[in-house]
Amino acid sequence: MKIRSDLLEGLVEIARETHPYEFFALLTGKKGVIEEFIYIPFDQGSNFAGINTSLIPVGIRIYGTVHSHPSNSPFPSPQDLSTFSSFGRVHIIVHYPYCKNCWNAFDSQGNVIEIEVV
Repeated sequence: MKIRSDLLEGLVEIARETHPYEFFALLTGKKGVIEEFIYIPFDQGSNFAGINTSLIPVGIRIYGTVHSHPSNSPFPSPQDLSTFSSFGRVHIIVHYPYCKNCWNAFDSQGNVIEIEVV
């Protein structure tokens, strides 16, 4: 799996702008390249973000999710793992202090995976 560098930079910036709250979006693209995110209104707090699944557009290929951790924890919580299993196969956590390398990618089970930045 690959992700566009400009998209990743934008996701880090959004996480920074929404701090101290979490940011959550769905990831989409084509031909194995994550090219866009789908922002759907969600409930947020200092340690959670919940999505209303009825607002997901029909027919969109969802590769996974992205969300921020206002703490500096780069690893998924038990609640994150539950979300991961519901949406796609690539899940990105952007964590404080929201620097260029302050993110990790995970599979649906929460294992760290490598994705190529293109």
